[in-house]
This record gives sequence, C-alpha cells and structure tokens, in this order.
Amino acid sequence: MVPCLTNDSHTFIANEIYTCGIVNNAQITPPAKKVRLNSADAESIRRKVLDCYIGDGDTRLGYKVGFTSTIVQEQHGISEPEFGYLTSSMKLTIQGQIPLQGTAPVLVEPEICFKLADGFEDTELSVEDVLEKTERIYLSLELVESRVGLNSGIDNVIMDNVGASRILISEPGFPPGDFDLENTTVNLMVDDLHYNGKTSDVLGNPANSVIWLNKRLTKLGPLGGQLGMGDHVMTGSPIKPVPLVKGSMIKAEWCSVGTIEVEMV
Repeated sequence: MVPCLTNDSHTFIANEIYTCGIVNNAQITPPAKKVRLNSADAESIRRKVLDCYIGDGDTRLGYKVGFTSTIVQEQHGISEPEFGYLTSSMKLTIQGQIPLQGTAPVLVEPEICFKLADGFEDTELSVEDVLEKTERIYLSLELVESRVGLNSGIDNVIMDNVGASRILISEPGFPPGDFDLENTTVNLMVDDLHYNGKTSDVLGNPANSVIWLNKRLTKLGPLGGQLGMGDHVMTGSPIKPVPLVKGSMIKAEWCSVGTIEVEMV
C-alpha cells in the first residue's frame, strides 16, 4: 500500500504524538481525524515515534503484542494482533506503588513476558523454536495508555504505538521449561472487580505471539525491526484491559506460579 502522506508529514505527526501525548501522558486529537491516511502511513509513523524515544536518549527494549483476543480484534475491525515498541524507560521494577500520571486513560493487563537469548533466522517457527531461543519468562503487568482514545480506530492506535506506556516485570523469572504456557490460570483483581482467564487464551500459547511478531517484523522490514538477543516481548493478555484510577489496588495471580500486587498512587 502506498502512503497518502509524505515522509515529512509522518515525522511531524510522530513528533506531535510523542511530545503532546506520550511525554505529557495526555489525550490528543486522533491524527486520522485531522488528515487522510492509511495503514502504510500509520506503520511509518509508529516507527518514527520510536525514533522520538531514541532521540531523547532512550533505547529499544523490545516489543508488545496486543489485540490477541478475537473479541477485541472484532471490536477494532481487524483480524490479527498488532504490535508496539517497548523502550528501556518503560520498564519498572516492583516497589509496591506506581504513580498515575497525566490525563490519558490508563488500563492494566496481566501478561507473560519473554526475554530472548537470540533472534530467529526463519519466519516459520514452532513453539519449541521460540522456547529454545528464550532466556527467561516473566510474570508481568502492562499499563496501557490511550493517548488517542480507546475507540479511535486501528490506524490511530498503531500511530500511538498501540498504547505502550509502562511494563512491570517480576524478577527473577523462570527458565522457559519451568512454566506451563498453556494451562496456567490467571486471576486479576482490581479493587472489588475480579477477572480470570488462562494463558492459552493468548493465541493458544503466549509463545505464538512471538511467532506472529517475528513474521510480522520480517514482512515490514526496516519499518518493523528484528528480534534479537535481550529483546523483551510482552505477549498479550488473556483478560480484557481494566481501567485504573488513583488508589486502585491491583493483584494479578498466576495460579501456583506467582503474584504481582501494586497500588496506583
């Protein structure tokens, strides 16, 4: 697909999203409401948003995979997942409290995070191929920030880096062979609300998110990047995103494996 906009326009929109939305944790007018663009424009702008992070001295940490649920895909009019970039500044350590910043809506998702020991030479991978190249598996929370609005359309969401904001990783993690990626029950409690799912609700196995991502990045070429040693991959949630407010108490439990508890302050 040929972009509708020029490269300079992509740069301008990416800078606006980064400066007005991401840095200030604020909602902005969705770019697709102001100019005509298509998915090729959105993918280019997403990459340029990463360039904005790097221009501020950040480094790429890896990727997040979102929209792994068929129901959520249908809500957004898509038929496969989408991805965003993770940077080092997004990674938090567990200290019991997380500040709620800015005015953009914040939601929480419990996820499995892979840390890769190496990249992949092929695009046709098996779960076993992924596990062979995985260094550690972590219990994690993703805080999703919607700078363009939750229902603004998939092109806006892509330009907004699929809501990538902050991730909470529970160290020290597990060797890949020590975690049942298909049959682990996941419970999420946010204040008085209780949600549950299974790790298999993420594309049958969270490792399939890595398989999908590797294939998608290869297809995008320079606009995507390439998985490699040390990359973190947030694989998507078996539970729909849950909105947070100041004072929200979060408890995510992977049964018989571990728990993360934090408070939004």
